[in-house]
Amino acid sequence: MSKKKVPAHHSKQPVKKNPVVQKKEKVKTPSSTNKAKAKKGPVVWVTALMIAICGSLLYTSTAKHDFNLDDFSVIVDNKMTEAGKDSLGAIFKNGYREGSYSSENNLYRPFTKAMFAYEYDLQGGQKYFKEEGGKPRLMHWVNIILYGLLCGFIFLLLHRFLPDQYYLALIATLLFTFHPIHTEVVANIKSRDELLSMFFILVSLWFAKSYADSGKNYWIIPTALFFFAAMLTKESAITYVALLPITIYFFSKASLSKNLIITVCILAVTGIYLYIHNSVIGSVGIKAKDIPIPDNSIMESKDNAVRRMTAIEIMGRYLKLLIFPHPLSCDYSFKTIPLVKSAANGGFLISFLLYSVGLFFAIRGFKKKAVYSYAILFFMITASIISNVFIYIGTNMAERLMFLPSLGFCILIAYLISKLLKADKILPANLAEVFSKKALVWVVLAPILLLFSFKTIDRNKDWKNVSTLFNEDVKTVPNSVHMLYYHANMITNSDSLRIKTDVQRKVTLELAEKELQECLKIYEPFAEVHGLLGKIYQRMGNYEKAIVHYKRRLKLNDKDPIAFNNFGTCYGFTGQYKEAEENFKKAIEMSPFCYADALCNLGAVYITLAGENMKVNKPDEARKYFNMAIDMCNQTIACDKNYPLAYQYLGVVYQNLGDTAKSNSYYKQYQVLQKQKDDQLKAK
Repeated sequence: MSKKKVPAHHSKQPVKKNPVVQKKEKVKTPSSTNKAKAKKGPVVWVTALMIAICGSLLYTSTAKHDFNLDDFSVIVDNKMTEAGKDSLGAIFKNGYREGSYSSENNLYRPFTKAMFAYEYDLQGGQKYFKEEGGKPRLMHWVNIILYGLLCGFIFLLLHRFLPDQYYLALIATLLFTFHPIHTEVVANIKSRDELLSMFFILVSLWFAKSYADSGKNYWIIPTALFFFAAMLTKESAITYVALLPITIYFFSKASLSKNLIITVCILAVTGIYLYIHNSVIGSVGIKAKDIPIPDNSIMESKDNAVRRMTAIEIMGRYLKLLIFPHPLSCDYSFKTIPLVKSAANGGFLISFLLYSVGLFFAIRGFKKKAVYSYAILFFMITASIISNVFIYIGTNMAERLMFLPSLGFCILIAYLISKLLKADKILPANLAEVFSKKALVWVVLAPILLLFSFKTIDRNKDWKNVSTLFNEDVKTVPNSVHMLYYHANMITNSDSLRIKTDVQRKVTLELAEKELQECLKIYEPFAEVHGLLGKIYQRMGNYEKAIVHYKRRLKLNDKDPIAFNNFGTCYGFTGQYKEAEENFKKAIEMSPFCYADALCNLGAVYITLAGENMKVNKPDEARKYFNMAIDMCNQTIACDKNYPLAYQYLGVVYQNLGDTAKSNSYYKQYQVLQKQKDDQLKAK
């Protein structure tokens, strides 16, 4: 049988490959694929850098702002912080508010306060802030830069957790970065605790991921150290104990035993922190009976069911602000949010339904490690401690408390957007592709970010100082007893009134009186309101009403040295000098540190008593009181060398004693210091 001929195109001879074809095949080789992936590295880092820059740029206007809200009790009016670097050891041995007139002693945040003390010193200390009236620019810049770095790091962390979900990580981070609800955290220096706590928690998660992926136990050390730093920054970081194992489960293939090992280590660190906290200031948290109603409106009710329902309704308000952040306020205290007294309440039902659906989906996606499940759990875990649902805290609602939980919300929204626009599993090869690869993402995202930017920048203006903030927010929450009190206190402080005309001063005092009377209609047993109302009546010259409110203030709370000092001043104006002396002595004795106002006021009482004795020709008694006045004024100067009245009173004393040289010297010092103070006020 003859062999069949093989057609030419079926020939077994090697066929020369087309060079073009060869080139295409080369692109598909594994080595080429790795090179393509390698090129994506710089895109990730450049993206993180751009996000960090955007985050900081949003808040650059706050660099020129003054101190605000709790900045006073923690920084500028806190003797421990004012001592600068010399007080670092003491800061770690005392509570957060130690060094101020605040009676609150349930917080331990030494890391944050130590930073404030160091920066206070670095910027010029008391000479810069007290004598020159300087602004805390360095502290604001630290917040601004920290926020930018945090936002950039969030993107890197999310991209590390979800390496094939570039757009999800990008959208989530941008929503977080531009969200207006964060203005309080960045613009208010004191909220550095929120910034640092979140930063330390996320860095700890970064190292936990390294441990989970490599199995190397040494990664547990930085994981634990950064968590410990977070706890020293803010107590709410304790939710990390639940967040850590959840995160390892969702974003690694670590075994249950490995997860258990690192979780146990974190529990051990928590135990160490709780021991330190308890040794320094006592147990963590605050008892429900010790939470003032004006601070947390939930405590108005004694019914736990009502309290829990109201707390759940408030959690719905947080969701509303995350979706539509307007209007914003620095305060939501009593009686801004009414109690939920019935399970049929619409706000409660909507909130309960939303969180129930969220929990359902979190459980549903848990087994398959769905991103939406993690996002919901992240939000719920980190928000649990501030919700008042499980434990009661010192406030019912505050925008700063949503700082860490809001990241979970942003991840969830980013997941939905990326799924809807089919932007998942797309990895841009370069920066240009970030915008061109999935342009529809920017069509949806750009308007949101633009609106968020406008709101954030506009809200930043309100945080310039207490005047701009309280003038704006008293209109937003007109039923808040705290806000009415804050506003009245702000417009009637000594510095504000000193630069007003007599007519302006009268109008201001009457406005403050009206606001405080409104406060008492809402909540009568508000000790601070009675104290301030007494001070206003005192300024009006109505001493009888002033004494009534001072007595009520001290009946409600007799632990405040400022109240005794003001009460003593009122007695002094009515000629009841022995009662004035008694109250000033109580103020001095009760104050945790030297109290310049009370010391000087006591000196004034002794000058008056000396004058009374001179009138009735008792020179020896008069000299005795003059010497006591000299002692009080010298103690005042030792407490605060720039206290003008102490020098004026010394001038008066030495003039009466016939020492003209000393008298003139003290009068001159008084005039110089008073002029400096007036110039500072005018500059503001």
